[in-house]
Amino acid sequence: MYDAVIIGAGPAGLAAAYAAKQAGLDYVVVERQCIVHTIYQFPTGLIFYSTPELISLGDVPMIVQGLKPTREEALNYYLKFVESQGIQVNTYEEVKSISGEDGDFEIRSVSQREGDRLYRTRKVILATGAFDSANRIGVPGEELPKVFHYFKEGHPYFDRDVLVVGGKSSAVETALTLYRAGARVTMSYRRSGFRGIKYWVLPDLENRISEGSITAHMNSTLKEIRQAEVVLDLAGSERVIPNDFVFCMTGHGPDVPFLSGTGVEIQPDNNVPVHDPDTFESNVPGIYIIGVITAGNVSSDIFIENSRLHGPKVVEHMLAQSGVS
Repeated sequence: MYDAVIIGAGPAGLAAAYAAKQAGLDYVVVERQCIVHTIYQFPTGLIFYSTPELISLGDVPMIVQGLKPTREEALNYYLKFVESQGIQVNTYEEVKSISGEDGDFEIRSVSQREGDRLYRTRKVILATGAFDSANRIGVPGEELPKVFHYFKEGHPYFDRDVLVVGGKSSAVETALTLYRAGARVTMSYRRSGFRGIKYWVLPDLENRISEGSITAHMNSTLKEIRQAEVVLDLAGSERVIPNDFVFCMTGHGPDVPFLSGTGVEIQPDNNVPVHDPDTFESNVPGIYIIGVITAGNVSSDIFIENSRLHGPKVVEHMLAQSGVS
């Protein structure tokens, strides 16, 4: 019987595990992919907005070469954090079901190495993130192998016709990286102007569009993806353009079916799980919600720098309930 099973080994889950260990609780972290898988999914060479001290965990400092950490430096830091602090993480193990009640939950999972597993725990902390469930556009051809919902790097797309769907930060940075790698880039965005772009990135994009290096179709929607072309709706008229690859950078959201399967209520308008903002306990007593999933579809409101504080508050609430200080 564990005191807590933490599902998800992102920064929020690791911060919760660190707090649980510091409090002397018996815990384990279960992660269906690798440690900090969301950060691993970030583009190669990405530089964080935040400074190192704002995304470090516990009292373990993050040492970087520049003013802000790169993706690679962050990956190395979190791995070293797990190793140096002895955080117990079972990777490549997917949770299939959570049942029971506060004080006695059963968690069934499937481990890549050990097969079916069963945990019993007093509390459950869900830190599953919101990056593994891409928002699909729902158009014919979206299932083709040339279509991606994540972007890693531009090198493979040299001298190719590439469509980037979306107009927020991830779409804009994807388009610019592809352009610099020698791709012929077209952007399709359903709005009339770009939104939420870093102030130093927007002029770069506007200059590339002005000079014709990147083609931007505003107020447009993607209607169909074909093997060697795509169909756009431009103000009610269709335009067919040559295409080799499509990047649908339309955002991500929480795994609603999984959360709902635990009994946690999800607000239908924004996919925010019902939870107490002070203790992070959900509507199901004993099940806590932490990290970016607390914001549902509005994941831009929650970052590593504030979600890393969720876990310690959960542990504090658990200890208060048990009468331990």
